Amino acid sequence: MNTVTLAQAHVEIPRESLRLFIELVTKLGGRLLKQNEEDSTVYISPPLHERERIGVLLCGARLRAGLTQKALAAAIGVPQSHISEYEKNKRPIPRAKAEELAKVLKTVPTHFLPKA
Repeated sequence: MNTVTLAQAHVEIPRESLRLFIELVTKLGGRLLKQNEEDSTVYISPPLHERERIGVLLCGARLRAGLTQKALAAAIGVPQSHISEYEKNKRPIPRAKAEELAKVLKTVPTHFLPKA
């Protein structure tokens, strides 16, 4: 049986910052479930599961850098299919490749490695 732990938090945010808050939470992996316009209550799903986090971060960093999967693959010396599989979480990223990805994408290797 799988269990999921959900956390609740009450955060007060100025109404004029609500849109930015929702964008930030969405970028971090949460999802907007419901928004009550009357009292500005927002319901957001939890961030991505750890299994999904790495692929999303890799894809986002690659797009931010303006690279195709093919170009990124060439930069780190793997077939394009590996980048696709990394982004879909079908292939784990070896530490050495995480370091190369981080260098090319100007970030840190830990973004592409599972949390210990």
